[in-house]
Amino acid sequence: MPLLLTLLLGCVGGTDDPKVPPAIEMGTGEWEWEPMEPGQEIDVIQGPQGGFHLLGSVRVAGVEAGSADDLSDPDNPTTRFWVIHEGVDLAPSSVFVQGLDTTPGDVSPFSHQMIGRFVIMDIEADDELDGVQVDFGVSVEDVDGVQVEAQMTLTAVPHPLNN
Repeated sequence: MPLLLTLLLGCVGGTDDPKVPPAIEMGTGEWEWEPMEPGQEIDVIQGPQGGFHLLGSVRVAGVEAGSADDLSDPDNPTTRFWVIHEGVDLAPSSVFVQGLDTTPGDVSPFSHQMIGRFVIMDIEADDELDGVQVDFGVSVEDVDGVQVEAQMTLTAVPHPLNN
């Protein structure tokens, strides 16, 4: 199983089922879940406006998921992605305050997910990260202060379709 890091911060309330301990799993994928393994390559994708991003996905358990259909729901969690290279976060603005979707199928214990978020990076060109190891991470914090976090080291490579 990919790196799975669980932080139990404030385990009272905020969960759909209080018997499920908070847990998180990182992945990638544009439209559907793709697992990641430490050390694997991840594409640096050039967007249509010329910027660069990674695709970040996350599955969680034991946190308040909010409403995936209502961006203004006050119970929506905050999901933050980061990309650290040489001690600098290249994606300081990759924060999403929105509800999580129900995870389809049986992927116990993970009940909710967010798939294919653009983790926009502050770089000028994809060759800045060609073959470079980065620490790619994500945290999800619900309205009750329950937080889960995961991070793994990956090798960034330019997407083959970049200009």
